[in-house]
Amino acid sequence: MNKYKIIVAIITAFISVISFAKNENKTLRIATYNLENLYDRYDDPYSSKDSRVDQNTSPKPARELYALSKVIKSVNADIIALQEVENRGFLTEFNNSYLGDLKYKYVVLIEGNSSKTTRGRGIDVAVLSRVPVYSATTFQYYKFPLNEKENSTAAFSRDFLYVKLKPENFPEINLFVLHPISRRGGAYAHYRRIAEAKGAAKVIVNELGKEKNPWIIIAGDFNDTANSESLKTYMNIPGIPLKRIPAYDSKKKPYTFYGKSGSYPPDTLDHILVSKPVEKALASSTAEIWNDKTAGIASDHRPVYITLRN
Repeated sequence: MNKYKIIVAIITAFISVISFAKNENKTLRIATYNLENLYDRYDDPYSSKDSRVDQNTSPKPARELYALSKVIKSVNADIIALQEVENRGFLTEFNNSYLGDLKYKYVVLIEGNSSKTTRGRGIDVAVLSRVPVYSATTFQYYKFPLNEKENSTAAFSRDFLYVKLKPENFPEINLFVLHPISRRGGAYAHYRRIAEAKGAAKVIVNELGKEKNPWIIIAGDFNDTANSESLKTYMNIPGIPLKRIPAYDSKKKPYTFYGKSGSYPPDTLDHILVSKPVEKALASSTAEIWNDKTAGIASDHRPVYITLRN
């Protein structure tokens, strides 16, 4: 072998090693974050539900908006599921004004049931993503049994937003974002969350039951704990087993919610559930909870995130 062939062989081997290393280092970070009343500063004259007095939709203070941006930038997720957002317009404005460095090209928000009922707070679920979005589907009109004995039905409290994403070097991701009714509703809310979970399970079976090894992620503020009946329902979908990824902050604390007023004790209400193919791609067996001081200013919830490797 002459020296030219040796040089070519060395260069080829070097390029192969670099290429392999790049492929090995591909990661994808997915988060969920309840932004706590991301209301805009506008009063819609065509909607009484937008009245700041009647619905308590006070604008998110600038101090909290800035804190939110710092937290979201620190997490630096490729895809982030959001809860308690008033509308797409304000989310787009917040994204452009505060999160420009993160390059979230895709803003997904479909006005849901909380914006259409007299008892709704006008908050929606949403997604910000650097990853290309293939489709977004609302299930706000989907009806499921609420009380089978009384033959009554209900719809999702906000929505069960279904977003398909196509990340580079990863399979297609089927992301579902939710935010069931608060526990402040007592016994009715408890059974309503269970009913919503059963309804969500049917949606997933209908949409993906025939798919082979689909990548499924359910993320959001479940308003329930890991051992609750509603969470167990999500994790026992027939033919599509999902696993809740346990989450901890840097101090090994598991809570994701803390009432700013102190009226509610810290609790674990925000979760990420994944299908088996997603679980196999996890960089760690646990999820992370962001817990710097800024998070306490930004919202009454803390973001939770997982990292995947290809």
